[in-house]
Amino acid sequence: MLKRILYFFLGLIGFLSLLCSIAASSVTNESLMKQGFLQYAETSEMNVPASRYEAYAHAIAEYLNGKGETPRVKDAETGEWTDAFSEKENLHLRDVKGLVNLLKAVRWIGGGLVIAVIGALYMLKKQERPRMLSNAVRGFALAALFLFVFFTALSVWGAVDFDGLFVTFHKAAFANDLWLLNPHADLLLALMPVPFFIWYAKQALLSMLPVLGLMLLVVFAFIRNSTQKEANAK
Repeated sequence: MLKRILYFFLGLIGFLSLLCSIAASSVTNESLMKQGFLQYAETSEMNVPASRYEAYAHAIAEYLNGKGETPRVKDAETGEWTDAFSEKENLHLRDVKGLVNLLKAVRWIGGGLVIAVIGALYMLKKQERPRMLSNAVRGFALAALFLFVFFTALSVWGAVDFDGLFVTFHKAAFANDLWLLNPHADLLLALMPVPFFIWYAKQALLSMLPVLGLMLLVVFAFIRNSTQKEANAK
């Protein structure tokens, strides 16, 4: 029983590491961000034309990747570098950068842990390798099924009530209310209104399809292995 629990959590950590890696890449994808700005940003009342969206996307992506103290853009008239956003917006972006750093940490620490543990078990349990691999496939398959159920529930929630999911996520992810911005006063939210986040979430999910495909393959491998065992037992 303990071995099954171990492999389940290894599978959970392994798949989450892959998903976190893709999520971090999506959040800091400058090209994707610019594409979203061009489709959904509403900045006309702030005198920020669409021609400036690339500069703001670059500034945000660079900052979230750990470059610079704050997102900065070059003034179109003077050519001087200035802060892209207000102090409150910068504080919120600092919190977002913390989440991005967490996603990156999970990617490396979680992925490294899974590889190290599986590798160690494979080397130390030479006589039990077939059973170990069978247990590993079972654990990873159950972890995949768990994640499928979890993300399906989130997807249904988002489709039915995206605003509710959006608010709940922000309350859970941030220990303050700095994310409560005004689209008529705060440029960050004018660049990223709710339709932008809906679109961006869909793009992130599409980028995760290869990992979801891998998870399905593990589930099919487990089912096939179980079927063969039952056939051999007969």
